[in-house]
Amino acid sequence: MMIREQCPVCGASDLMELIALEEYPLAGNGAVKREKADEVPTGTLSVGFCRVCGALFQNDPVSVEALDGMLLRQPGPLPMDVTGMETAETDRFLEGLRRYGPSGGRVLDIGCGTGCLLRRLSERGFGVAGVDAHPEAAAQAREAGFEVVEGRFEEGMFPEESFDLVIARSVLEHVPEPTMLLSAMADLLKPGGVVALEVPNTGRVFRRSAYGGFAFHHVNYWTTPTLRYLVTLEGLDVVGGFEESYIALFARKAERGQAGVDPVPPGDETVEGLLEEAEAFLERKEALAEELPRVVHDSFPGGIVVLGAGAPTVDMLYYTGLDSEIVHVVSSDRTRFGAVLAGTKHEIHPMEVLEEANFDGILISSERRQDELLDRLSAYRHGGGRVIRFHPGIEMI
Repeated sequence: MMIREQCPVCGASDLMELIALEEYPLAGNGAVKREKADEVPTGTLSVGFCRVCGALFQNDPVSVEALDGMLLRQPGPLPMDVTGMETAETDRFLEGLRRYGPSGGRVLDIGCGTGCLLRRLSERGFGVAGVDAHPEAAAQAREAGFEVVEGRFEEGMFPEESFDLVIARSVLEHVPEPTMLLSAMADLLKPGGVVALEVPNTGRVFRRSAYGGFAFHHVNYWTTPTLRYLVTLEGLDVVGGFEESYIALFARKAERGQAGVDPVPPGDETVEGLLEEAEAFLERKEALAEELPRVVHDSFPGGIVVLGAGAPTVDMLYYTGLDSEIVHVVSSDRTRFGAVLAGTKHEIHPMEVLEEANFDGILISSERRQDELLDRLSAYRHGGGRVIRFHPGIEMI
């Protein structure tokens, strides 16, 4: 497959193809509508790497519109009561805003969904506004009393220098031209205002997991060095952040009359380190493609339940070929119940199905929230049940 001509972050042309997965299920974050399960297309998932700044990106992403409504559409960020994870991550992000953001003023949330973050910020005394491309989500947020524009965020949508804080959570991984988005965000900030970003942490997946990493529905895959570089390209000064399953960065616009910071690209050693981590991750996938089926066949002849119904599970099944060995696919995310895991016939069930199903073991397919999920499986484990997880190799618990 042809590599992109320019890096979407730094514009360099020194690019390489890191991986090309043929006949890969092109189905977003893993869940598809039941009536569309037999129509999921396959294609080549090609990931490029920039040798200058370390950016990772899809070479030829398929648009969501091309999938003709088969994805299980989730209108923006999930309501906070869907999973404990959403509450914990939102709380962590809000703590970052408290430490590094303004103490008051006007806030714009790009990709605001149904308005859960708008509500939390409004309760803190901020004036809030939002943008979301999903009509249902935007309508729900407006019904809750918030000023929300329906549509994709564009330059000129709001007056320049009209906000003290501009937020984009889980947005930059979906944007083909992230520099243009960040530039438009910076234009909306008053002098001294703050941009707050949050993206999935691909670097952590490289270090701690075996599957996932390159979700089809993302066009960019972020690591901390590359995200920091993107921010400094706009002259913004990074004032804080954190790095767990997600990377959050908080960056301030220069006061009027002051110059912005100079861009600080990742050094050659950092870029080489990112490439080595990515290549080690891909080698681990290949090794586990042989080892995991053998472990399942030898240790769990009665079949397994897979806990996790997202892109990492689709990725695991693509590499290992496991399918008939799976009794159920379960999830703690209620928005996925009744949908089908992409590329399979497996309906996604709530965790309560574990109380009735007959199986020999549970496989946790995702790196995120493993400790929390293990706690929820404590009764099963105390009864002698066995669990497999990747940490990052196969670990039997």
